Amino acid sequence: MMQFLYLAFIKVVEWLLPLVAKLSSNPKLKAFTEGRKKTFEHLQLPSHPERYWFHCASLGEFEQARPVMESIKLSNPESSLVISFFSPSGYDQKKDYALAEAVFYLPLDTPYNAKRLIALLQPKAVFFIKYEIWYFMLKALFKKNIPVYLISANFRKGQYIFSFWGAWLFKLLKGYKTIFLQNKTSFDLLQSKGLTNIELNGDTRYDRVFDNSQKVKENANIAIFKNNIPLLILGSSWPKEESILLDYLKGNITSPLRIIIAPHDISDKHIREIQKQFEDFKPVLYTEFNSPESSDLMILNTIGHLASAYNYADIAFIGGGFTGQLHNILEPLSFGAPVVTGPIHHKFPEAEMARQAGVLFEIHSSDDLAKILSTINYQALKPNAENFIMDRKGATQSILNTLN
Repeated sequence: MMQFLYLAFIKVVEWLLPLVAKLSSNPKLKAFTEGRKKTFEHLQLPSHPERYWFHCASLGEFEQARPVMESIKLSNPESSLVISFFSPSGYDQKKDYALAEAVFYLPLDTPYNAKRLIALLQPKAVFFIKYEIWYFMLKALFKKNIPVYLISANFRKGQYIFSFWGAWLFKLLKGYKTIFLQNKTSFDLLQSKGLTNIELNGDTRYDRVFDNSQKVKENANIAIFKNNIPLLILGSSWPKEESILLDYLKGNITSPLRIIIAPHDISDKHIREIQKQFEDFKPVLYTEFNSPESSDLMILNTIGHLASAYNYADIAFIGGGFTGQLHNILEPLSFGAPVVTGPIHHKFPEAEMARQAGVLFEIHSSDDLAKILSTINYQALKPNAENFIMDRKGATQSILNTLN
């Protein structure tokens, strides 16, 4: 019954999407629709005995898959990688990924699309990331006896899949060759449900951020701006975090910090809004910076410089903690910067582990932020933050050991 309703819903979406996209002014919706029209024509690929298919919902899942993809390619240069995305944000940023034979939008989950896609790709193995469960796609893969793996998966009590109504999806978990789990909570939960195809091996993102921290390039502009003064980076911020930072600065005019705001939305419109919001503090744009005396506040209005900026951070205030959509806290921790964020992060096990390790601090207001910034010892916490990442590396190698 649920399968029938699901397919009916997908069919309605398939019929309505082109019309809605045509009428909509949302560029992501247009990309979501137009990109899928071209999926099959872009996948006229020659047969390959060592083709591995990775499906990533978006950019964050790509970063989780990346250490495994690159390790497979390193150990077997003749192998082929194909990567599918659900969201335009992931596809747009990685459509030219050098190691991939093809990057494409995953078509809508219908039996016809699943059968056609698998026939085109003929993958040796398939990897879904974190929480991806596509009913008809998985059923078709299982029927073909193609091994399917779920990487860095995270499950919680109360999820739909464990309800009476989600039983039809839960059954699919038994079909995965192996489910690689991030944390013991997930492992114990699935084990209590009778699953045996599970392994507790951690989160591949720890490997990814550690490797990045070892390869990051120096950033002369950020180094000059920091000027040996403690640096706070507001990373991947949303308006809520920007508002809290503004209130903090208004109440602490003589704050002994240099500050970089790296907003999630770097559109010209939002950058201008931040400039207006913080105009009393004479913010300077990264692209216009020329002197450490020009301002104590910089706005990072570019893509690709945040990692190198974290290399100079003493503490990071990470966005998304007030909406339940927490951004990457592991990247600043890998550079030894403790993290501040909002209190809504129960879906992110790394946040709770970081809090318990004493390298993540929850705030609700600018007063909380002021208290933390005035009391913590950045330098004393630096090795703790670095060790938090070091102690949790190794998930990638564990997965490869199982595959081999």
